[in-house]
Amino acid sequence: MRVMVCGKGGSGKSVISVLMARVLSRSGRVYLIDSDESNALLPSMLGVKPPKPLVEYLGGRDNIFKRGEVDIAKALARAGEGIRLSSLPREYTSTSPEGINLIVIGKVRNFGEGCACPLNYLTRVLLKNLLLEEGEVVIVDTDAGIEHVGRRVEEGVDAILAVVDPTAEALTLAKILKESFERLNKRFWLVLNKATPTVAELLKGKAKEMGLNVDGVIRFDEEVFKSCLEGKALRAGESIDDIEDLLESIGLMKGV
Repeated sequence: MRVMVCGKGGSGKSVISVLMARVLSRSGRVYLIDSDESNALLPSMLGVKPPKPLVEYLGGRDNIFKRGEVDIAKALARAGEGIRLSSLPREYTSTSPEGINLIVIGKVRNFGEGCACPLNYLTRVLLKNLLLEEGEVVIVDTDAGIEHVGRRVEEGVDAILAVVDPTAEALTLAKILKESFERLNKRFWLVLNKATPTVAELLKGKAKEMGLNVDGVIRFDEEVFKSCLEGKALRAGESIDDIEDLLESIGLMKGV
């Protein structure tokens, strides 16, 4: 299963991605792909040092479009096979104490460096050509907003998880995402994040009015909030129970 986690900036995509990976790693191999060109703290949330960006393995962002999809897929794959993440050179993967394998696509860090288009393109080629082994799950933490939709990154995933925080903007974006993916025949799930009981009921009502089905609610968690502020390995309180309930409801908890 390849799951892309989407939503507006600040909705909690990275936290949800890490907590999902943490629960799923109990029963199988989990890869967490950081495809957000801006966020720098995903390795810290996992308690690992950042691996080398995958874009460097291919000669840097300036070479991505020059190489093309077929050449990129061949460069990342074993001879005669698709791409197996377990076969990437070790320096391009960092593994957390729980066994979560982190892969970073690349970051925009310098003035005048250009847009993130090559990085989105690399993510799409990687996902489309992946060969998953038995029990493997890939979770993709995306950049904020919907630029990845315009870059067709979702072609290579099986399901999309939209994260909604307590804002009208987040619900509106979730509706746009749902409508964008309907014709792709992908699974679409929606989770409310950082929600108190009262806010959760308000969000559910608004979502229903907009034709959106809520698949899970993740409560506001002070432990998550404090550990994100500290920039250290992510700590979670009772919200980890909500993640387990979510994964069970959408069918990803088999064997956990």
